[in-house]
Formats: sequence, structure tokens, C-alpha cells
Amino acid sequence: MANKVLVIFEKPIYLSFEPVDPHVFATALGVSDTPVEVNVLLRDSAVTYGIKNQQVNAKIAGQDIMLHETSPEKVMTFMIEHGAKVRAVAEDMKIRGINKEDMVQGVEIISEDDSIRLLEEHDSVMVW
Repeated sequence: MANKVLVIFEKPIYLSFEPVDPHVFATALGVSDTPVEVNVLLRDSAVTYGIKNQQVNAKIAGQDIMLHETSPEKVMTFMIEHGAKVRAVAEDMKIRGINKEDMVQGVEIISEDDSIRLLEEHDSVMVW
């Protein structure tokens, strides 16, 4: 069994009825409820999960479908507060015009080269 898991998010789920990627929620549960060390790498277009102050206001037929505030910022902050290291790839942020100041506090910005090192440091890797 793996003791140290790296969860890589590459493509956010768009155009679904889920206001936040359910894989992000599953990862947050893994961070808080297992003895396994779970860390997160945001790359490609999933670097947007690390942006602070996003408003998730999903409605269907004009009705709010979210009872609780579950923005990506809140979930990322939860994971960081529970010991996960959340990192985002600088090159992918730059392509999308995202600056370090735009990111949730605690998200570490790393280079694409450094992200390769993370693969070697973890026992298991999951990619979403």
C-alpha cells in the first residue's frame, strides 16, 4: 500500500451538473480521513482550481443547487489546513494569465521541471 500519494489535476470538469469537481472533494477526504500522505499538483487548465475568490453559484432552472459554499478555494484551503501540500505549475499559470497573487494562500508555485521531481517522491500517482 502506498504511504505517499500525489493527486494530479489536469482538466477541470466543465459543463456538468457538479459545481465543483467531485474528484477534488474525494481528494480532500483522502487528505483528512486516511493515514496516507496525500499531496496535490495542479497543472494544465486545472491550475484554475487554485485561484482565490472564485464564486461558484450554480443554478438549474433559476434555482440555487448548492446549500453550502464549496468553492475550489475552500476545498484547497481545507486540504492545506489538513496537511496536504498543494502545488501549481508556474508555466501553466502564465499561459492562462494567472499570477501568484491570484492563488489561494498556501498553494506553492513550482516549475514544470520541479513537478517531475514530485513523481519520483511519491509512492503512487493519480491523474484526473
